[in-house]
Amino acid sequence: IARDLHDLAIQRLFATAMTLQSAGRFIQHDKAAERVQRAVGDLDETIKIIRSTIFGLRSREDDLASSTLRARAVRAVAEMAPVLGFAPGVRMEGLLDTHVPKETADQLVAVMTESLTNIARHAHSSHADVALETDGKWVRLTVSDNGVGIPPGGRRSGLRNMEERAQKLGGELRLERPRDGGTRLVWRVPVDQAEGEDAGATP
Repeated sequence: IARDLHDLAIQRLFATAMTLQSAGRFIQHDKAAERVQRAVGDLDETIKIIRSTIFGLRSREDDLASSTLRARAVRAVAEMAPVLGFAPGVRMEGLLDTHVPKETADQLVAVMTESLTNIARHAHSSHADVALETDGKWVRLTVSDNGVGIPPGGRRSGLRNMEERAQKLGGELRLERPRDGGTRLVWRVPVDQAEGEDAGATP
């Protein structure tokens, strides 16, 4: 059921939202354009509800191996490949399944999915990389792409939510603009509560 919801329902809703978003640029009537944007927002909320349902269904799986952070990260990236149009690179370092608490892992996977969704919607990229690293004190998620980048002063949708997820866990969100173009998102939170006040540490 969870796979069908993702592969059929979410993909179709996502495609519809992107089509409406593109069509909205050609609407001259202000009220009509506003209604289209409101519909896009409603579709985004519906997608979030379905994703929550999928998570609830998957959390009941009996296979412990499939619920590890490494397995969940690989699965989340693979599921975004059809939306992106390519398979992102994945790199993982450290004892992620040992050091990262479940609550932090849940937030991390959600941020990873949201980051890749933003790339699919805004970046116009042909390549993306996902890196997960921990040293036992901090866990860091880095998502980078070779797309158009974020204009000065601009912020993509969904970033506030990702930032709030980090802050609730005593961490931070950073956006970087590499010299060779694209965007790099760094989301890092402590896995050792004693490190929460040391925002300068780097895993």
